[in-house]
Amino acid sequence: MQLPLSTSKSRAKFSIAFLLLFASRFALATPATFVTALPVAKNQILARLNWNPTFSSQDLTSFQFPFNIAYGPNAKWTIFANFNLEHASLQSQTSQGPLPLSAGGWGDTLMFVRYTLFSIDKPGSTMRIAPLAGLYLPSGSNTLHNSSGLLPQSLQTGSGTVAPYGGIALGWNDATYGIAADSTFRHNPITHTGISPGDQFRVDAQGEVRLYPLTLPEYGLPHELWLSVEENYLHNSRSHEGGLVTAGSGGTNFYQDAVFEYATLHYEIAAGIQIPAVQDLNSRSDVREKLQLLIFTEYYFSGFKGRKK
Repeated sequence: MQLPLSTSKSRAKFSIAFLLLFASRFALATPATFVTALPVAKNQILARLNWNPTFSSQDLTSFQFPFNIAYGPNAKWTIFANFNLEHASLQSQTSQGPLPLSAGGWGDTLMFVRYTLFSIDKPGSTMRIAPLAGLYLPSGSNTLHNSSGLLPQSLQTGSGTVAPYGGIALGWNDATYGIAADSTFRHNPITHTGISPGDQFRVDAQGEVRLYPLTLPEYGLPHELWLSVEENYLHNSRSHEGGLVTAGSGGTNFYQDAVFEYATLHYEIAAGIQIPAVQDLNSRSDVREKLQLLIFTEYYFSGFKGRKK
């Protein structure tokens, strides 16, 4: 049966809508080191479980288990909730020799919303620019201590305060390539108890390419292998202990990451490494990172469907 499209303009609109729907059903890789630019469709729930062990100087080893949930109630808004369980241990040098220290627990919880301010949809590709804003909630602790006193900042799990958070994210994808980036700022108010981390300014960038299959089939939804190359810039202001500035704290880090991602229509599995390319810290005695493993699995669910009248 012939479609009732009476003009060439209406035919073009129908063709573009069909191609966008067709292209959106292909699997796409997602950023591994930042969640602000994760693509979330309307009425879709995204759940990501991460495992990120970090190996550093001074025999510091930490394990981060971030869990991220995102929900798109409509085409413009996305709601994010990020939780983190962590554990770290290090060898502290004392006059009596090396002293093993360790601590762990829940870190601070991040809740934020993202709004798609600008978008361009073309057959086979899409682009988004979206500001975001939210809060870090003090579900972690900044006063962990042992019999000798307050533990070092690298073993604390939280900031001790509600911390405002905001920024902007952007992304562009087609069936073979993709780019994503963000710029965010977290303001950590100063507390008079425990250790207060300094404000953090962060910029992330990602470029990705599909490695397999080299060409997509005309029909069907293939499983795909992607290579994601990412960079992370972090500047941390000086921290405070008991309300006073901590000498030698803060500094700048720049990381280089490479991640392989196996993606399907409903889930994704990824593994890679993060290497510190630059560590410009304010103290030579600060803990310096050597290597971090990036491992995560991601799944997509249908959202809440209202009753149709």
